[in-house]
Amino acid sequence: MSPLFGKRPGPQELAEEAELRRRIYRVQAAAFLDPPDEALLAFLAENYPFLLPGGPPRDDAGLQALRADFTGLFHISAPPYEAALLDASGHLNARATDRVTDFYRACGFRPVHRAGVMGLDHLSAELEFMAHLAEREREAWRAGEASKAGESLGNQARFLDEHLLRWMPVFTAAVEEEAETGLYRALARWTREFALADRVHAEKARKAARR
Repeated sequence: MSPLFGKRPGPQELAEEAELRRRIYRVQAAAFLDPPDEALLAFLAENYPFLLPGGPPRDDAGLQALRADFTGLFHISAPPYEAALLDASGHLNARATDRVTDFYRACGFRPVHRAGVMGLDHLSAELEFMAHLAEREREAWRAGEASKAGESLGNQARFLDEHLLRWMPVFTAAVEEEAETGLYRALARWTREFALADRVHAEKARKAARR
């Protein structure tokens, strides 16, 4: 994240920061949603080279190894659902899922139902929701509506506290331990570290919104 807060950022800088964060959350959401294809891997290698320091796979065997790692992780050993970690039943689409969808609804977010996704508390959906809130924040800053920006930042902080940061750090630690490829170890670490840093950012930006 950029060191904006050493110089008391104005609305334009805060809007730019919100847009950067929106993009990052969307990239992370895409990376956790489906097995990687050549287009996604080329994009990651070009724009986030720390995820693929050797570049994208050079042959089909390399691509298939990444796709197999995705399937083994997220369909077998580390299901990316909040309810899997937080609901006492251990079942998907449980009360924990309802709490997530209630939060979405209150903020006007309608996640897309995707094939193969078994619940709207999937990590990809929660990251898309954070991107949605960052987009709302960006538009508020651009419109000069600091109070609306502060409201969106408050929702971001609350969702991190009540949902993402309650389960995602444990989930990503498991991914780091179980992953067979560097891509998914790096993705897990980046996603965790970014969300933790974003929680700090939300608090600082809310102070800027109140000025």
